[in-house]
Amino acid sequence: MTLPKLLFELSGSTRLKILHALETAPLTFTKIADQMDITSSEASRQIERLSGMNLIEKLSGGSYAITPLGRLMLSFLPGIDFVYKNSDYFLTHDTAKVPRELVMRFGDLSGARFISGTIEAMNFMQERMRNVERYRCGMVDGLMDSIVPMVAERARSGVIFRAILPEAYREKVSAIVDEYRTADANIPPNAIEIRTLPSIPICGAVTESRGGFKLPFTGGSMDHSMMVVGDDPLFCRWCRDLYAHYWERADPI
Repeated sequence: MTLPKLLFELSGSTRLKILHALETAPLTFTKIADQMDITSSEASRQIERLSGMNLIEKLSGGSYAITPLGRLMLSFLPGIDFVYKNSDYFLTHDTAKVPRELVMRFGDLSGARFISGTIEAMNFMQERMRNVERYRCGMVDGLMDSIVPMVAERARSGVIFRAILPEAYREKVSAIVDEYRTADANIPPNAIEIRTLPSIPICGAVTESRGGFKLPFTGGSMDHSMMVVGDDPLFCRWCRDLYAHYWERADPI
């Protein structure tokens, strides 16, 4: 098996439909032909090609089933599909700072959507800030003074905040956090924790139930006019893992 040959076999829409159908349960030859709405001769040809690549196999009872190899190959396709469907976005945005292991999990982004417009993206983030119940982790390339009182208010109610900011904000942020901790005894000591990086590679935020991120343009500047957001569990886990990757590399204040 060669990669070009494999990609060629997977590129056939009927063969791909057969693989997805067999993901659920084995099917007889007749049921494959009926579900694909193809002739017996066409079904025989497609099954032979998939079998020849070891993507499906014939069981002792006569039905056909997807092989472990076939199931594994299918697991890579949602990421490719997501990137292809949003190719205009990925043509102009830099994914180099996304850890390789998360690039391999781009399929987890399939349940996300795009928000267009700087104001719309900002409103989305502020609305999520108001509704957070347990925790909020964010990585941003700037500090909006207007959200500081909101963070303090939610911290009083037990919400945990973690933020990664540019190193240039270290002194200012440290002074703000110390001021609130001194003035308000109702804010738990560990409710707000800030770390810094020399520069912010990707902007993003994640709560217990929602997440979102912004990528920079290929020229280097952050695109604040387009945000990928969602509440799908796989997408939220992806966002948490992205945040954890950079949190481990950031310097505590």
